Amino acid sequence: MNKDNEIYVFLSHSHLDYEKVRTVRNLLEQEGYRPLMFFLKCLENEKYEELTKTLIKEEIDSRQRFILCASEHAKTSDWVKFEINHIVSTNRPYEIIELDAPIEAQMLAVKNFKRRSTVFISAPRQLDALVQMTIHALKKNDFQMFYDKYDLMEGADFASEIKQQLRKSSDNGYVLIFIDENLKENSFQYFEIQCAMKINHSMQEQRVIPIWASQKFDYDELLDLPPIVFECFRYHAGINVCKMDIKTSALTIANRLVEIDVQQNNHNVESSVAE
Repeated sequence: MNKDNEIYVFLSHSHLDYEKVRTVRNLLEQEGYRPLMFFLKCLENEKYEELTKTLIKEEIDSRQRFILCASEHAKTSDWVKFEINHIVSTNRPYEIIELDAPIEAQMLAVKNFKRRSTVFISAPRQLDALVQMTIHALKKNDFQMFYDKYDLMEGADFASEIKQQLRKSSDNGYVLIFIDENLKENSFQYFEIQCAMKINHSMQEQRVIPIWASQKFDYDELLDLPPIVFECFRYHAGINVCKMDIKTSALTIANRLVEIDVQQNNHNVESSVAE
């Protein structure tokens, strides 16, 4: 993980599980994250309850990535319930890691958590300005990007590496496909679209997200593109930013991806914490 995109993860946990939560913290640090775990002594003083709630809300509002460290203690913790309910109210997803699960299961959960925040970007070079601004907007929401222009190592087997990165992103992350009228002349991007559609075809969740980003033509011009592109938009809820200015387009794409991420990774709060 690049230092310019350090991702902090808010850990919601019972202070009675401190030692077990340290294991989760260590696993996250090994993956390059900066987990936040703490116990406020003032939580024990009712005089500071409202102030503490305000501070916790402010901290949650300042973060994008959350993990519930689930346990029997967490289920009966009023503070854990308060934190999770506020996270849900901000319309952001959270991951669940069972503290009593085997270490192998916890390691897998952390790996899945990392992949879920990964975004593969497929785009023609003509849309590079839009892609750069979209990457900037997505990093503010703590997504990690793979963009072949910068992330393909010189001398690597391009086809093999692209397939591998697409698989990783399709499994739990997302694939953003920026499309404009130049696709017919872009055989490499066409290859990426074919691979992405093949990988994602059997999945129930929306992982491939096409983006119509033409600055010249309206949405109906998609009909003139290769059939696989029309199929991509037909079976996956696409994002239409044609003829928008670059800043508006980037924010529209980033906000829509956050919405999709929440929809596909929400949990039943009542099953995780006590009523």
